[in-house]
Amino acid sequence: MKLGTLLSAVALAAMSMGLALPAQAADPIKIGVYLPLTGQNAFGGQLELEGIQLAHKLKPTVLDRPVDLVVVDNKSDKVEAANAVKRLTEHDKVLAIIGTYGSSLAMAGGEVAERAK
Repeated sequence: MKLGTLLSAVALAAMSMGLALPAQAADPIKIGVYLPLTGQNAFGGQLELEGIQLAHKLKPTVLDRPVDLVVVDNKSDKVEAANAVKRLTEHDKVLAIIGTYGSSLAMAGGEVAERAK
């Protein structure tokens, strides 16, 4: 599955589950991205970010609404991964999250995302 299609599917799934607030057509859809951009996994995180940014460049809108990516560094650390997801859900109010590729980091962030629904 192409990453652009994945971004569209994530946004559509979030909206179809009732997570989207009533919005005007021009309001952006905020998608959070938490990756290891520093620390021991930074190389892989940077590659993943470049792929996400390329997909965003190819498919910058969903349902005729612009997509805004909110990128947060999880610093290759489980505590920071959980903090990154908390920031994305509570402060940045994203509708969906593209998680990290590292399993322990994804699990730490996933627990926070699950609580935030």
